[in-house]
Amino acid sequence: MSRGIFCQTTATTNEEYRKELKRKNGLLLFAMLGAAAMAAVILLVELRGIGEISDYMLGVYCGACTGISIASLVLLIRNLLLLNNEEKLKQSRIENYDERNAEIRSKAMLAAIRVMLICCMVTALVGGLYDAYLIKVMLFVTYVFLFSYLLADTYYRKKM
Repeated sequence: MSRGIFCQTTATTNEEYRKELKRKNGLLLFAMLGAAAMAAVILLVELRGIGEISDYMLGVYCGACTGISIASLVLLIRNLLLLNNEEKLKQSRIENYDERNAEIRSKAMLAAIRVMLICCMVTALVGGLYDAYLIKVMLFVTYVFLFSYLLADTYYRKKM
């Protein structure tokens, strides 16, 4: 049951994995409560007339916040069920630690990054014909990614 790009682990024992899951549960709880609070604030702003939010953006914000809250809750429950079942915990740890699965995730991530960068550049260049601000935003996203990649590459070259 490989669970996504943020699920790989270096834990070699169930106790290490249990500690890691508990830390992730804290992050999931924070994300869930934070997103729910943001949705509530957005709705409050709209209902009280404090600011103007278009109906479309109101739907985007509330939908994103609700989606993050629900996904965090589902993952939190899944992790709690794993923590209460030693056999499933071991099975999950082994699958998320497996070198083959790590290599598959690594290759999939690299392919997705390439597609994302191409889409950012195409959107920047084509979208820039219609809205000059769009090219700035998309190029900024691309530059942030490339700069963060260079920093991470330098960091891990020195660390490993």
